[in-house]
Amino acid sequence: MRSTGVCISGLLAASLAWSGCALLAPPPPPAPAPERLDASVYRRVATERAEVLERENERLRADLRAAEETLLAVESGMRGTQKRAEAVSMLAEARIQVDRAAARTPWRRATAAEAREKLDEAERQLTDGHFGSAIFFVSRASRIAAGLDAEADLVSRSPGARSVKPHRANLRAEPNTESDVLAVLSEDLPVFVEGNEGEWALVRTVSGQVGWVRGDLLATR
Repeated sequence: MRSTGVCISGLLAASLAWSGCALLAPPPPPAPAPERLDASVYRRVATERAEVLERENERLRADLRAAEETLLAVESGMRGTQKRAEAVSMLAEARIQVDRAAARTPWRRATAAEAREKLDEAERQLTDGHFGSAIFFVSRASRIAAGLDAEADLVSRSPGARSVKPHRANLRAEPNTESDVLAVLSEDLPVFVEGNEGEWALVRTVSGQVGWVRGDLLATR
């Protein structure tokens, strides 16, 4: 029990430090946008960026609450058959949730892999008899999956969404190959087309980035 308490205390301390920094840090200032953008694009980008930041902050707040509850459970001696059954059930449900969310957001492979790592750690904790720790990691994986589902819902509500065709595509500041690369977009990443200029498309991504991509690098979803 003592080693488990130390383990959870470490988790709580890490969560407090990480979550506190993330919650207090202001969002980065938006990059200068091309003059071709009109006010409606700015508004959509600002709204979607705010939604992404709020979802992430809520996930971090929930992680902190879960860490506190887990520490309390361990220090109170809440173990045994009932706690194990709860952890086993939550782990099974979370695996289904993560797999479903990963299938809906193939462009977020790294995030889905992170969620699966949390589930693998939960299984290790469960095997070692640390049921509270197992539930903590399961909860974190479930919240990551919920974030993926929210992004998939955003894309599904936008019937005109396109996606990146090649392995990756450069998001540029201007519609030419000489301009600055603002970001590198991964394969299958959804984008929303805001306008066109010749062979170039002005797009915004699900995370609120805005720039130009060659139209032949985009596919209809």
